[in-house]
Amino acid sequence: MKKTVTLVFTVLLAFTVIACGSNGPDEPGIPEVTVTGEQSSTDDTTESTETAPATDSTTEETNEALPPEDAGLLFPDRYPIAFMVNNVAAARPQSGLDKAKLIYQLMTEGRTTRLLLLTDAQEGIIGPIRSARPAYLDLVAQHQAFYSHAGNQKVITASPVKANIKSLDALDGHYSMYYRTEHRKSPHNLYTTMEKAYARAEKTFGEITPQQQLDGLYVHAGFTLPDEGEQVTRIDYKFSSLKEAFQYDAKKNVYYKYNDDKILKDEQSKENLEVANIIILHRPHGLMPNNVHTKVDWLGENVAATYLTGGQKYDITWDKASHTDPIVYYLNGEELVLNPGLTWVVVVDDRALNTIEYE
Repeated sequence: MKKTVTLVFTVLLAFTVIACGSNGPDEPGIPEVTVTGEQSSTDDTTESTETAPATDSTTEETNEALPPEDAGLLFPDRYPIAFMVNNVAAARPQSGLDKAKLIYQLMTEGRTTRLLLLTDAQEGIIGPIRSARPAYLDLVAQHQAFYSHAGNQKVITASPVKANIKSLDALDGHYSMYYRTEHRKSPHNLYTTMEKAYARAEKTFGEITPQQQLDGLYVHAGFTLPDEGEQVTRIDYKFSSLKEAFQYDAKKNVYYKYNDDKILKDEQSKENLEVANIIILHRPHGLMPNNVHTKVDWLGENVAATYLTGGQKYDITWDKASHTDPIVYYLNGEELVLNPGLTWVVVVDDRALNTIEYE
């Protein structure tokens, strides 16, 4: 949780100024419903008074950095929706990638990955939607997101964060907010829209707008390149035989995502997906008691990670105090503020970590 931060210092000359973040295992089949034609689309307060000039941005007491004045929360107005999106070849390109503010990529089982796509967009088609997985639940909970998925409810009920998961399960009372398309085969053809998802979330949970600002990631108002980066314009990595990469385009100041040699596009817009920020997280992985589903240890303090933006690479650290606390990233001792645009977080185990190459 964000702390109220107070800056105190004494100015000589007799006065004082005080001034005041394929169906997988355990996945039941989804009823076949075909729709033809086009588918339509916490407390985080900071005490603030007059600030004395020529101060640094940390507190003497805690040495905790304040976000810059231009920084805003990634999800400022309403709870985001976290969509469990398929990421196998038969499901690409996906819909809604260009609506995302944040995408987590991590393994499910058999070294395949899925995407947890978070967005608060007003409209847009999202999919294909797949079933819940235990490794993603801490991430859903920390963003206080509604969770759009299709089945595997039992992994939620067995989770320590079950009380914090606002489930919109296609197989548990919410199928009417989803539909199937004809251009792909089941189970790679289940979609929804932002309009339907938020309408169902509001009907089911009552509030889609938090009464207080959510703790979470901060974003600059405009592009800002941090100091002391290392020039890196390409990153390659592999979870399995699929060769994945991000390539920086200096003219547009964005990264493009590649699977093998094929650039990733959004299914609806047909445009190349543009990524502004990349974060590489290495976490301990294991297996759940069923020896099938992947589990990830999300808790940590002062853990090393890598951040890429604007063709530069930075060493960062992060903390996550509990299953429901947000991950807080730090660059040079100050809380990391992201650049505007999509942030893609790649979560790797030991094997995938050893494949990473920076150029």
